[in-house]
Amino acid sequence: MAGRSAIKRKHASTELATQKKHSRKSEHEAVEHSDSDESMGVSDGEDMSDHMDEDEPKLAGENSTAKSTERRPGQTVTNAEIMALNEASLLFKTNLFKLQVDELLNETMVTSGSKATRDLDAALKQIRDVLVAMESTKEMSVEAAVNHVRKLSKSKFSVPFPDPAPPADLPIKMAFDAPEVVNIVGSYALGMAVRTGQGFSVDMMAQMPASLFQERDHLNFRYFYKRAFFVAMVRVLLQKSAVQDAFDVDFDLLRSDTRLPIVVLRPKPDMRRLAKLNCSVRIIPTIAPDTLPLKRLAPGRNHVRFSFLARGASDGEVDELPPTPQYNAALVSDALLTTHITYLHETKDLCAEFARAAALLRIWHSQHSSSGRSVGSQHLMRSRMNGFILTMVLAWLVRSANSGGVSGARLSTAMTAHQLFKGTIEFLAIHDFASLPAQFSNSVDIVEFAQGGAALVDPTASVNLLAGVAPWELTELRMQAQRTARDLNHHSASCFDSVFLSTALSDVVSKYDHILRVEVDLEVLLTTRVGDIDAQKRFYELEHGHPIIAAQSRISKVLNSALAHYTRLISVHAASSIFDNRTKLTRRHVFFIGVVANSESRRLVDLGPSPDAEPQEAARFRALWGRKAELRRFRDGSIRLATVWGTNKMPQEKRAFIVPRMMAFLLQRHFAIYAQPDILLPEDKSALDMSPQMESADPMGAVFELGQSINEFASTRDLSASDTDRVTFEAALIGFDGLQKEIKGLEDKLPLRVLALHPVAPGLRYSSLAPPKPLSVEHGNGDDAYIEPLHVLLEFTSSTKWPDDIAALHKVKTAFLLRVAECYREAHPAAQVDVCNRFFGYSAADGLLTGISPTQLASGMDDFDYERDSFVDIRHAQSGLTFRISLLCSPEGALLERKVQEMKRAKLTPQADALESAYRRWTRTNQWRAMHHRQILDLCQRHHPAASLTIRLLKRWLSRHMLLGQSVGVPEEVAELIAARIFTDSWNGLAAPKSGLTGFIRCLQLLADWRWKEDLCVVDFAAASNGIEDQQQTRKERIWAPTEGLAANEYAVLRIVTLENPDAEWWGTVSVVLTRRLRSLAKAALSVIHTSVGVGSDTDLPQVFTTPMSDYSFVLKLDKSVVCRQFDQPPSLVQPTHAEKPETKEIFKNLLPDMQQAQAFRVKQHSNLFGQPNMVGFDPVSLFVRDLVNVYRDSVLFFYDMYGGRHIAGLWNPAFMKNSPFAATMDANMMPVPDEKVGSKPAVAVNKQAVIEEIIRLGEGLVEDCVVQE
Repeated sequence: MAGRSAIKRKHASTELATQKKHSRKSEHEAVEHSDSDESMGVSDGEDMSDHMDEDEPKLAGENSTAKSTERRPGQTVTNAEIMALNEASLLFKTNLFKLQVDELLNETMVTSGSKATRDLDAALKQIRDVLVAMESTKEMSVEAAVNHVRKLSKSKFSVPFPDPAPPADLPIKMAFDAPEVVNIVGSYALGMAVRTGQGFSVDMMAQMPASLFQERDHLNFRYFYKRAFFVAMVRVLLQKSAVQDAFDVDFDLLRSDTRLPIVVLRPKPDMRRLAKLNCSVRIIPTIAPDTLPLKRLAPGRNHVRFSFLARGASDGEVDELPPTPQYNAALVSDALLTTHITYLHETKDLCAEFARAAALLRIWHSQHSSSGRSVGSQHLMRSRMNGFILTMVLAWLVRSANSGGVSGARLSTAMTAHQLFKGTIEFLAIHDFASLPAQFSNSVDIVEFAQGGAALVDPTASVNLLAGVAPWELTELRMQAQRTARDLNHHSASCFDSVFLSTALSDVVSKYDHILRVEVDLEVLLTTRVGDIDAQKRFYELEHGHPIIAAQSRISKVLNSALAHYTRLISVHAASSIFDNRTKLTRRHVFFIGVVANSESRRLVDLGPSPDAEPQEAARFRALWGRKAELRRFRDGSIRLATVWGTNKMPQEKRAFIVPRMMAFLLQRHFAIYAQPDILLPEDKSALDMSPQMESADPMGAVFELGQSINEFASTRDLSASDTDRVTFEAALIGFDGLQKEIKGLEDKLPLRVLALHPVAPGLRYSSLAPPKPLSVEHGNGDDAYIEPLHVLLEFTSSTKWPDDIAALHKVKTAFLLRVAECYREAHPAAQVDVCNRFFGYSAADGLLTGISPTQLASGMDDFDYERDSFVDIRHAQSGLTFRISLLCSPEGALLERKVQEMKRAKLTPQADALESAYRRWTRTNQWRAMHHRQILDLCQRHHPAASLTIRLLKRWLSRHMLLGQSVGVPEEVAELIAARIFTDSWNGLAAPKSGLTGFIRCLQLLADWRWKEDLCVVDFAAASNGIEDQQQTRKERIWAPTEGLAANEYAVLRIVTLENPDAEWWGTVSVVLTRRLRSLAKAALSVIHTSVGVGSDTDLPQVFTTPMSDYSFVLKLDKSVVCRQFDQPPSLVQPTHAEKPETKEIFKNLLPDMQQAQAFRVKQHSNLFGQPNMVGFDPVSLFVRDLVNVYRDSVLFFYDMYGGRHIAGLWNPAFMKNSPFAATMDANMMPVPDEKVGSKPAVAVNKQAVIEEIIRLGEGLVEDCVVQE
């Protein structure tokens, strides 16, 4: 994190001390996912003890070649240690990162032969003894083999045959014999296993005897059928042995491939020592390399005949059949498992730090991958991109002799683990295995391996290690490596959490800009298995090794080919299924489609090819989009196919959903997967025609997207869906520009020339809850229940004639405003102009001479919502908006600053404090707010359009939990800074979000996970306007200079700083109590959001924006008739949780504009609730809460929803509830405590009942009821 307090210390000695003081014990707990070691093995008959020194057990993460580092008292630092510190500082910018990495490895690495794994090693030996002693069976037919397994297992399970299951009359013989070789393999044997949140696995290879197979068993799944029978017998015999007492024995799949079942042993709960390790043992069947002819298993050859898949199908010439690269790779990987582990052992012997570097890669990948994670109640299927492949990439980089034209530098065997890790990450960040395949040696033509996509050919030149890995998985891996490489190269001092510990990188809901939950009927999507079978289509589906992965591949192929211009990544994550359903076509299977959008994702027109220049590409484009593809002529004269998704008047909020609309359109057209009604617009449905394959198909699934539902909370009851195209922030800014021109046109009639108008209202920087609502001012019908003013600062040119007296200066300012109002009224008679002041009974000099501030809040911050000055309200005739203009007078600030110094020199402390408070209020109102406004406006308007919706959702969430507003908790400006942090900083290593939902979720994650006590949260607005390289190169200078020397929070208070506001003086901090509540509420909200995405329903979504009222001491219920802002509450959500096939109704495109124009535009308006029309900015509830805070600031904390909430909650301050000694000046209504004293004085306590009665009397006419909850 950029704000880690440790990185602000200058000297390495301080960092070392800090590292020793704070234990990193929790680091391995944060790592939540274990890698797969599917393809690691040992050479035939080789014992792992040959590669270990059993005389001296190794500690976890210990380097066997390192010398003892114990130091005698008084011993001086050696030159080698100084060189090591210098080397670490040069490599990692700070020694702290190296210490953190070393500690992480020590905590997570698991090494065989250690004290912690003594029981595990004994259990492994027991399992090995059982395996080698298993009894053989005679040869039998397929049907007899199935019956034999069912009989031995007492019908608990059967043989885990792959798809397609063997026919009962298949002419092959199956037999079982004890494995010839049993060895511990994988990461545990290599000393690079890591213990994560889901534990770790120990792989044990069981080499099947060659006598069980025949020469042509590589054809038509025969090898895999015999392998499945071997796995079933191993499980049966293990369950009948003593192993059953300590382990639960079950089936699993290797690399999610139904052709490769394995046996998994998990310790039983009563085996405490083994269960504490949280490990599992996987028994992987293998064969010797010479068992089957591997030369026949080249990726370009076919070994599954059409005639085997469908009776009556013709095979034709064998050479003309399509190849089966994934089928061949699955078989060859069994034969070469021992060869690969031997290669890795040799690499480990050559490079001393190889194992530790591989362990770092595995930890990094587990934290960045969503494989095996959960989305609500849905668990995701494991990815085929695993730790073994990354380890082989590392070995290739270490042992390659020359570059061979491949991008990326080779790694030296003398490098440290940190250097090896960093070099591998940099290579993965720039290398594309699809466009530039890689191989360990040049002894084979790599073209044959690269025909199916990405390729990494193993050392034997026999198998593509990337066979079966989806293209989007490699793209996502490259994007993750790019982010990590950027962090390591530019600010490694603060990147440890984002590289190794962050859970946001693997969270499917928050890591993508859009997330769609898709339910698919696999029976309809995939080829039928009975009756008339399409052999060719069935062939391509079986090649993937799993029906779910076949469906995943089809969906991914269509979406990626159509949305290449709009996205950087489209990932299709499949929900996992139980083992018994591995080959079944379930009626409803869930996929989660994640999208990382690019800068063109809001483009309204997707340009296609020209039919004349590219006829084949044009045909494919039409096949993708159907009637949505239109032939258009563009300004450059070209005639091209295109799809149109809106007009130039479409607001940014709707443009953000162009990509989900396109995806829903494609899913419905090509797969008959119907979207929820609010995703597709009417013009999309009118242009939707089903593809030829799906014309007669019934609905086979549903699409759920949470963004549309949650965005309703950023709207109000007064703004309907049809209003969003007209009531926009852009319209408000246009209205402000018109006002600015009109006022500047009055310069000839004013004493001074107008210098500028500075907007400071949230509605003029895209950050108000809803766009400013225009009201008609014609014929005096421009009234509403609450008229929100848009604050503007009017600045004139400088003059030396301003008075030096504060009261006189305020009078002159009022005179200026009166003159502005008079001139504007004359020039624009249709507008309504009023001059008012906001003193509410206080004069301009109150508090300045007495030292008493009548509007001071409990937090010690002045109430800066009170802009205690005169103003002009202008009801703008052209835009219908109300602007509140205040005068920005620079001499006033200089005068207040000078008066402060005079009072301090005169030692008049109360007056000096009051004047200083007034000066801070003036600076905040006239300078800080204007600067903050420009920063947020620049962020939302120029750089990150999604920031606007993110801010609005966050404000709605805070207000619904009664925590928004300076009076009760989080100022609006602080809420905007929280959202800005997500966009200006690579939050947890993620790029800035492109959607409001993702931004809102990351804001909740920040509130839930940020360590406010230890870390400094810095918002760098300059990072939003600079490029990536410039951002990273100058980041240290920009951030460290203003924040140098700042200590961490003494208490865990929410504090956000900027480069211009390094001490958080502008908006203050949030108290410890509210910070803790924000953390708990954010965690609960994230849980609900994950559950909603997981189940595909928004039924529970209102819980995110509903606060629990039982936590408060008492609750005041307000009279609805006096709540002016009640129409700012969110509209009620009535969203269907499933999609149905709609009735098709033809809508002609040429009639759509006329239909839209026929609807008269009218915004909902209401009469004033008090019978006093044109009351601008009057909200009695907020004024009532403000008075309560000022009166009871020491004894009660108050909470309310500033956007029209009907409740005010109170919480007694526990510190003030204790008995205290009686005094003449008490801060609240007190009552004596009988027979108790504090010291020598009688004890008194807060009279809670009397205080509540006082509050009810103060709120007469507002408070309807009061509920005391304690």
